Amino acid sequence: MIRDDFSDLSDIQQWNLKSTDVGLGTVRSLENVRLGQLSSHWYRSRLKTCLAATHKLTDILLQQKEQISTNPYVTHADLECVDSRYLLCGFNDGGVAIYDTFDRKKEYEFSEVSIVKGGQRGSHKYQVDCVQWFPADAGLFVTSSHDKKVKIWNPNYMKPVDQFSIDCDVLHHHMSPVATKHSLLSVSAENGEVILYDMRNGSSSHRLQGHDGPVQITQWSPRNQHILMSGGRDHTVRMWDVRASRAYLMALDMEIVPETSKFKKKSRNVPKAHNGRVTSLCFTHDGAWLLSFGYDGVLRLWDSATGKNMNVKYEGAHTDLERTIRMAVSHCTYPDLIFVPCKSKILVFEVLSGRLVNVLLGHYLSVLGVVHNPVSMDLYSIGSDYNFVIWVPKKLLRRNVSKEEEEDTVTINNAPVGTRATQRRTLQATQDTWSSDDD
Repeated sequence: MIRDDFSDLSDIQQWNLKSTDVGLGTVRSLENVRLGQLSSHWYRSRLKTCLAATHKLTDILLQQKEQISTNPYVTHADLECVDSRYLLCGFNDGGVAIYDTFDRKKEYEFSEVSIVKGGQRGSHKYQVDCVQWFPADAGLFVTSSHDKKVKIWNPNYMKPVDQFSIDCDVLHHHMSPVATKHSLLSVSAENGEVILYDMRNGSSSHRLQGHDGPVQITQWSPRNQHILMSGGRDHTVRMWDVRASRAYLMALDMEIVPETSKFKKKSRNVPKAHNGRVTSLCFTHDGAWLLSFGYDGVLRLWDSATGKNMNVKYEGAHTDLERTIRMAVSHCTYPDLIFVPCKSKILVFEVLSGRLVNVLLGHYLSVLGVVHNPVSMDLYSIGSDYNFVIWVPKKLLRRNVSKEEEEDTVTINNAPVGTRATQRRTLQATQDTWSSDDD
């Protein structure tokens, strides 16, 4: 049976959940939360983890069906972080579109808010490689492409308000989610540089040099607004402090021991993070951990403060893509989950333990990226098979009650006996037993 709420406490068992549980039949601790005996934050985090670990394929589509079966198809997507409602998509023809994930047409199609098709004024000349909402609000978004341009858009008019022309191909860009003292946009360039643009004055701030080959991806730390991570085709992941004019702070080493900046200057060989090009970087939402994925098919967990390799084994992770892919981490869950595109599958791991908790099958070719919605707990994935797939968590399932317990929950006057008993216990535990002075 499907349960859509927790109103009937008699059908709730003792809380003892694991992230692999499909049915949330052991959530009796909701009563303890109401009595103040259990942290509501812990309870909510565990509940979200259980939902995030039970995604299933759905038949919800984008409004334009030609985006699902034929060109153009989605090449990159991003969800605004204010309301977690509007989904920004970039297409292979250079166009962009915004979809409302809360408004569904005919219950199986996301409604289209606005779109600029490829070839129209303002669109990119080639396919859109990266899109991102402005982290502070949904008043701006940024797109980049191999046409050597980075464009800043006003979503209300769907027109570019500014653009940066780069002297080489752009592979990726990123804005800090917590920056208050700067408005820098990091651009991953094919010439081996990380170019920082100041969005306030529209000029290049400075360039970070050090990679031996194209920079595949950059990621700002959600904990420190001045810390930037970059991964390149030279198999290295480097940490930068954008306030310093010197070289990178450290290079992550898969041999566990991190290198200091002084040692790196004397050494000719920069420590390697992977045995292949770095295709993806992703921080956990608290910024404590960094996950990197390489073309060698290895997913690694790093301490973002010390650069130490935590040596967590994620069995089954592999990739056949040399391009940049997008991973996603669940938000406000315990434990944290990481969604990793692995060929035509999406593997769901526990971040700290490396345990595989779910495998999502639905694409026919390689998955290019995933986006996690922290409000609806939905998951969006894009693939090279031209498909945009939406995954939804399973509903809360009622536990399998025994015959004896079934007899205890027979209804009297359309109200379960167990519910009344629970209400009486709750009332006795919370009622005021102090006597008044008048007595």
